[in-house]
Amino acid sequence: MNIPKRYPSLFILIIFIATNLSHADTRNNISAANGPSLPSTKDAFNPFGKITVEIINDIGGTASLPYHCKSKDNDFGVQFLQPGGSWSFSFKRQFFGRTLFFCSFALANGKFYFDIFRDHRDTAGDDWCQKCVWKIRTNGPCRFNGGTKQFDICFPWNKQ
Repeated sequence: MNIPKRYPSLFILIIFIATNLSHADTRNNISAANGPSLPSTKDAFNPFGKITVEIINDIGGTASLPYHCKSKDNDFGVQFLQPGGSWSFSFKRQFFGRTLFFCSFALANGKFYFDIFRDHRDTAGDDWCQKCVWKIRTNGPCRFNGGTKQFDICFPWNKQ
C-alpha cells in the first residue's frame, strides 16, 4: 500500500477507528429471563453508538431452539433458546458500514440461515434500528417496528 508521507498520523488514526468500531462486545451475551425490552420510538440513531441485536424464540411448542450466530470477526458458538426466551449481543458498527452478523437456526423441518444484522438494511431508511429485536418464526424472522409497535418487518430465510 502506498501511504502518502505527509499524512501517516491521519492514516494510522483512520485504521485505528475502523478496527476499534468493528468489534462485537461479547460480554453482553446473556439470556433474558424476563423477556425482551423493546426499543422506543424516541431513540435517536447514533451511527457511532452500540447496536444491540436481540433474538426471541417465537417458534412455539416446548422444544428449545438451537442457533449459531457469528460475523467475520466474532463467533458466539452454538446456543439454545427456550420457548419465548431471548438472547442479545451488542457491537459497534464497522467504520465503512459493512457490518454483518448472520445466524443459523435448527428448526424441526431443517436448518435455516438469516443475516440477523446487515448494515445497509438495518441502519438506513425508515426501518433503521439501534436495538434490533427479532422474533424467530418458522416462516422466517420478523423485526420489531417502532412505528407500529408490532413485529411486522418480516423476511424470508436466506437462500442457500
